[in-house]
Amino acid sequence: MPRRGPLASFMACRKCKTIFQVTEKNEPIRCPNCGSTDISDDWSGLIIIFDPSTSIIAQRLGITKPGRYAIKVR
Repeated sequence: MPRRGPLASFMACRKCKTIFQVTEKNEPIRCPNCGSTDISDDWSGLIIIFDPSTSIIAQRLGITKPGRYAIKVR
């Protein structure tokens, strides 16, 4: 089921779970974090990491870069 609402243009990478906004529909979509093309618009949960070195959640999830991450990507 496609996502609706204010987060409709955001996609998530199935590999690293980075959430990013899609602007171009004609080009192949690539994750800006890891370069993967395994992308989904069906994701849930949102974690925002500001400082991965001090975040316990980032350390447990293996996140090394600041950004927006999905909890679950289908």
